[in-house]
Amino acid sequence: MVLALIILIGSITLLIFASYTYAQNSANDIMSDVLKPITKESVTFEKGKDGKKTAVLKQDTYEHHDDVAILILSEKGEILAFETPGKKLRKTIEENLDTTVNYVLEREKNTGIVATQPLRYVRMPLDGIGTKVALMDRTSETEQVYFQFRLYIVLAFIIIILLLAVCDFLARRSISPVDEAIKTQQQFIADASHELKTPLTVILANLDIISDHPDQTVKESEKWLENTKSEAERMSKLVKEMLFLARSDAAMDMKYNFRLISFSDVVNEVVLATEALAFERNITLESDLDESSRVVGDSERLKQVVMILLENATKYVDENGTIKVRLTSTPRRTEVLTITNTGTPIPTDKAAHIFDRFFRVEDSRSRDQGGYGLGLSIAQNIVKKHNGEVALDYSDENGTRFSVRLPHAQSIRAPDLSTEEDKEKQDDKEEETTA
Repeated sequence: MVLALIILIGSITLLIFASYTYAQNSANDIMSDVLKPITKESVTFEKGKDGKKTAVLKQDTYEHHDDVAILILSEKGEILAFETPGKKLRKTIEENLDTTVNYVLEREKNTGIVATQPLRYVRMPLDGIGTKVALMDRTSETEQVYFQFRLYIVLAFIIIILLLAVCDFLARRSISPVDEAIKTQQQFIADASHELKTPLTVILANLDIISDHPDQTVKESEKWLENTKSEAERMSKLVKEMLFLARSDAAMDMKYNFRLISFSDVVNEVVLATEALAFERNITLESDLDESSRVVGDSERLKQVVMILLENATKYVDENGTIKVRLTSTPRRTEVLTITNTGTPIPTDKAAHIFDRFFRVEDSRSRDQGGYGLGLSIAQNIVKKHNGEVALDYSDENGTRFSVRLPHAQSIRAPDLSTEEDKEKQDDKEEETTA
């Protein structure tokens, strides 16, 4: 902003100086053009009644200007002729004629300004006679310069206001991500502290109970030890999840092992692992997977994404409900995984925050089921790392559906565009060829 102001002030100063210089040169050019045709031959002399010699200019030898007066001076500085068609200019000059003439003759430069009058002069020698002088009224010149000066000041004020507005906009825009990051970090720390407080309180309470009964055996204290272990495991899981998100925020290397993988195999593996839990809870688990689905990514990380979405679906599906897992390839070369579950829909006002950290639709219910509200944030981070997107498509009376969209393997470059199965088949072919 300071640099812009310096440039602006410098530009305005330069414009004002240029305008003043242009007006000065124009005035000098006009007076010079008037004086140049006046020569010794264009001047005649007459004697007045008082016996003084006066000069008379031939009217057709020079150009007449209302703002320009012509003086013919002898070598001694006597006024031989004074011509001007402008009555106002004549009156201005006649009031201080002698002073003006003396001032002009005393100046070293042949052009300049009469300090005692609003006049500009040009002085030239007139061979055989003395000196010819042109005087011009500077009033219009001064008014023009002042007008331009005011105009430039107004323009400068408008530009400064615009600059301030632009700078304010850019500053807010550039600071907004930083401000948002600070707020997110503060909220993250506050939420993490709150979440860690509960298991720590339980652990300390259990240890206090055990210490209050030192005579009890391990078997007798098993209940408190199991609670302590359970809370410690939950706290360990929370710390790992927070560390994952913190490393993602810091753009640290998460050691992703990108390669060509069968996305259908990744999804199918998680579905098979979830079948036992679905059977135990009498949940119908349906899957429809496109076996040709391939992506470039980290199979373990993508498995984690599918697991998070399926865990959420099993947590919030209604009793004897249904979970549908579908994997398809779209014509736009995108692999789309959708996981739909029946049950109570997510309220509209909470759906917008579903991927926020530590956000839970039902706080007490999520806590009882071991959730911290970090799963979907982790899934979102992983999917973004794979140049994809995860979204809540809808949540209404028809159920709740989450989707994951990843670019098809041929849509992006990969370090290795062959799966392990393909490599084994290729090795077998090479061995057969060799044999």
